[in-house]
Amino acid sequence: MQIKKLEPWGAVTLLLIYMFVKAYESVSFSSDALLHKYGQAAIRYHLVFDYYKYYLIPQLAIVVVIAAVLFALNFKILPHQLEKRNYLSVGGSLFISFMVVFLAVFICNTWLRYHLYALYATKKGADTQVMKESFGQTLLVFLLFIAYYLCKMLAVWLYREVLKNKPTYKKLFTEVIITGWSWIMLLGFSFVFREYIFRWVPAFVLVLLPFYITLFFLWTYFFLPRFAVHAKRRKLLFPSLLIIIVFGLPLFVLFVKLSGAARNEGVFFSVVFFILGLLIVTWFLARFHFDQQREKLKEIQFLKKTVSQKSADIDFLRSQIDPHFLFNALNTIYGTALQENADRTAEGVQKLGDMMRFMLQENQEEKIPLDKEINYLTNYIDLQRLRTLTSPDIAIDLTIKDKDCRHYIAPMLLIPFVENAFKHGISLNEKSWIKINISCDTENLYFDVYNSVHFKKEDDPEKERSGIGLENVKQRLSFLYPGQHELHIRSTNTEYFVHLTIQL
Repeated sequence: MQIKKLEPWGAVTLLLIYMFVKAYESVSFSSDALLHKYGQAAIRYHLVFDYYKYYLIPQLAIVVVIAAVLFALNFKILPHQLEKRNYLSVGGSLFISFMVVFLAVFICNTWLRYHLYALYATKKGADTQVMKESFGQTLLVFLLFIAYYLCKMLAVWLYREVLKNKPTYKKLFTEVIITGWSWIMLLGFSFVFREYIFRWVPAFVLVLLPFYITLFFLWTYFFLPRFAVHAKRRKLLFPSLLIIIVFGLPLFVLFVKLSGAARNEGVFFSVVFFILGLLIVTWFLARFHFDQQREKLKEIQFLKKTVSQKSADIDFLRSQIDPHFLFNALNTIYGTALQENADRTAEGVQKLGDMMRFMLQENQEEKIPLDKEINYLTNYIDLQRLRTLTSPDIAIDLTIKDKDCRHYIAPMLLIPFVENAFKHGISLNEKSWIKINISCDTENLYFDVYNSVHFKKEDDPEKERSGIGLENVKQRLSFLYPGQHELHIRSTNTEYFVHLTIQL
């Protein structure tokens, strides 16, 4: 997910910077400077050179077309087709995209390489040469893109399938992928703009930066964890220095050669101090990252311990309730009520038994059939109706359209809204009403609660508890159905309305 967020933004940023630099160059450089830099071929063959016509516009057109086609392939076309396993369409999309880019590059190159039309005796000969160059450029672009996309697919597969039960390696892999992707973007940036930055920057990004990155991960995930557990930390000092010497010295020599620092003594020593300074910075960064990870690990372990303790407490309390004894007692009371012709009492006992059976059994599941949640809700409302049956000013309306309610849902998500409606919407002394609607389609659950509101007295013990259940269910919805639910609550002094939609 992090790569998915970073990938488009990084690519767009690089594209925009490239276009800005080219546009800025066109207004900041003089005509002679632009002619000297981009019009050498025109000078050689005594041709007229127009910077905008023969360089800037066709160059920007090539970049924009390539970016647009690769964006479409990377983010829309290929993911959609690969998800459906339509490999024939994948091949067709790549071929069509290749031809679009090739034609665009060919047309633009006829302007960029216009001097060839003065060099060759016939237009056909020049077209053939431009076509060969355009084909090679397009082929290189697509080979690099395919290699990049295959590496990305491999990384996603490793992350989801191989490392799914290995959180430590999963985290390390994520950091390596993000770092590697960032390095690729930085490498592209340094080479695209090598003319406008210090000449040693591309060499540094290409040669030394991977060394520092590798050293960072070795210190963070290999050396420092062992420093933390070993009494004598000097034991791992030697292997750390050995890695720096064995791998660092050849890379240092290569960097000095590529950057040209060896030609100037002052520059050479500046580079040496710069590299040594980066070693120290890398060490402190690795140490900071390791300490942060260790603190997070301690926090996670503490939370796990707390959750385990709470779960144990809940399990203990649950074990104190003998379900068999409880339901036998309720059945006895139910039978006694029938014998005494107390129908309302018998019905209430039956509803209560069904609700307690749900809370002791179904409520422990991660997800349950939606009809069981609705049955629990119905039993609760029926019990409340028994309580308010003697009050003619209380209206309770329940509408259930469960034709398409074949989904599964997290248990006890709906009941807090209904409990809140009865807590604040029912008064035995005033006219009160509650309207509840439940319906479904093939993908969504729609749940509405509409009730009257009555102010509680200042000494009402329930007054301070108002809203606790709703806040809890809001947190559960955010955790269980992120981006898959809509909750709207409206209230006035006399009315309260809740609308909930869940994509199941």
